[in-house]
Amino acid sequence: MYFTSVSQDTIYLVNKEKIISIVNEISDNEIRFKEYSNPSGPDFVVKKSAIDRIIFKNGEQKQFVQEKRIIPYGRNAISFHLFDLAYRDFTFSYEHIIKNGKIGFKIPFAVGFNNDDGESGPYNYKNLAYTGLGMNVYVMGQRMASYFMGPEIQFGLGQDQIYYDYYDYSYMSYYEEKEFFYGRLYINNGVAFCPVPNLKLTSVLGVGIRYYDLDNSPDSGVQSTVYFTFTMGYRF
Repeated sequence: MYFTSVSQDTIYLVNKEKIISIVNEISDNEIRFKEYSNPSGPDFVVKKSAIDRIIFKNGEQKQFVQEKRIIPYGRNAISFHLFDLAYRDFTFSYEHIIKNGKIGFKIPFAVGFNNDDGESGPYNYKNLAYTGLGMNVYVMGQRMASYFMGPEIQFGLGQDQIYYDYYDYSYMSYYEEKEFFYGRLYINNGVAFCPVPNLKLTSVLGVGIRYYDLDNSPDSGVQSTVYFTFTMGYRF
C-alpha cells in the first residue's frame, strides 16, 4: 500500500517523540518522509513498528497496530537429558510451545544401557525404554529465564531379575530375567534458561507416583517417586 502527501504531517513515535514532516510514502514495513522545515532535503526512513500514529494535515489520523513479538525464541526444542546418564538412560525429548508462549507439550524418549548385572535400577530392575507426554505451563511466558510447572506421564518397559534358591545335595541359586510394564506420573517444576536464541538449558524436579507390574516384589504396585534431570537442547 502506498500513500503520498505534500502537506504538513505529524508523526508520533512509540517513544513519545513527535516529528513534523511531509510523508512521501507508506510501504508495508516503513515510512519515507521529509522534514517539513526542509522539503527539498533528503528522505528519511522510519520503521512502521516504531510509529504509534500519523496525523495528516487534513485531520485524518492513521493508527499503527504495534505487533509485539510474544515469543522471542523458537517454539520447538530438541533436548538431551544429560543427568539421565546417571540413571543409565539415553534420553531425548521434543517440546513444542504454542503461539502464546505459555504452554509447551513435551514428548520424551529413553533407551536404557544397563549393565548385565541388572542393578542399575531400583533393586534389581532396569529400564529398557520409555516414552510419554508432558505439559509445561510457563507462568510468565517465554523469557531468558522462565519458570514452568506441569504434569508428565511416562510409560515404558523394564526388566526384572528373579532369583531362585533351592537345596539339593548342596545350596544352589539361579535367576531369570522377566520383562514388565511400568508407568509414572510426575508434577514437574523447572527453570528453562536461554542465554542465546538457539540454546535451551533446563533443570527439572518431578515428584509423583509410579506403578511397577512385578511379581513377588515389595517394590511392586503404586509407590511415590522423585525425578531430577538437567537438559541441554537446540531451540528453533
